[in-house]
Amino acid sequence: MPLSFPITIKIIYEPEATDAPYVAYIPEFDISSCGKSEEEAKKNVREVLEITLEEVEKQNKLEEFLKEAGISIKKSGSFPKISFEPFIFNA
Repeated sequence: MPLSFPITIKIIYEPEATDAPYVAYIPEFDISSCGKSEEEAKKNVREVLEITLEEVEKQNKLEEFLKEAGISIKKSGSFPKISFEPFIFNA
C-alpha cells in the first residue's frame, strides 16, 4: 500500500565541505544526507528515507516509527498540522 505524507527538507550549505557542501535534513525522522548540489542532496536524503522506511517495515514497526514522527497512517489520511510563523528576537 503506497503511503503519502508531507515531509520537511531543510537545506544547509557548508562551504568548507568541498566534495558535498549541501546537506539535506528531514527533521521529522532525524535523517540527513549530502550532495554536490541542492538537488542532489534532496535526492539523496529521499533515498535514505525510503531505505529507512523499507527496513522499518521489514521489522513490522512502520506504524510505530511513523507515529513517533507525528504521522498517522489511518485510512482517513490524517496528517500533522504544519504552520510557519515568524519568530522575532529583540537583542
